[in-house]
Amino acid sequence: MQLRILIAAAIYLGSYLPLSLILLAQDIDLESVKRGICPVWSIITLSCASPFKNPFWSLGAVAVCAMGMAATFVALRALRTTQRVKVIESKHIPADLINYVIPYVVSFISLDFEQGAKLIGFAVFLSWIFWITYRSGQIVLNPVLAAFGWKLFEVKYVHHGATAIFVGRMLSKVDIEPDRTYLQGHLQDVMVVRGNKGDASR
Repeated sequence: MQLRILIAAAIYLGSYLPLSLILLAQDIDLESVKRGICPVWSIITLSCASPFKNPFWSLGAVAVCAMGMAATFVALRALRTTQRVKVIESKHIPADLINYVIPYVVSFISLDFEQGAKLIGFAVFLSWIFWITYRSGQIVLNPVLAAFGWKLFEVKYVHHGATAIFVGRMLSKVDIEPDRTYLQGHLQDVMVVRGNKGDASR
């Protein structure tokens, strides 16, 4: 299934939920915290100062990334896994963390929500990485999914009733073993196996 660009963008932003939380923590006004944290209702009614320097941007970034993460789980849940493939060889591979980690490093180089020019440059940088990832068909390879039990495998497989051997990547909630048949669906160039009961057999 080829992802629409808006859904792909949501999935991409969801992968940076931890980064948005880091930027939120960096946006805390320590002097305001020392004076005491106000009740939520008083912040909403603007009768008390927010504990964040730029609450609109910092909380907004967390909200957008959280919605993106939710979109990721919805997409994985809604994907139809109706294609049966038999795995010949499988190898667990770690997710590619290079492009994923770089924005985290950048976030610690004096980046905050009060630096408009740097934020624009950072947004352009993230947009460029998104476009490369989207065009390469790997947008669903979200390293954060590892925290929720998803694993990435490189597999050799054959389609049900065929003999031609293919090589691909498989994102799965279960360990992928050779000589087993799995029901899978495609998100761009990545096969997805949810591991529900009855999804794999000898």
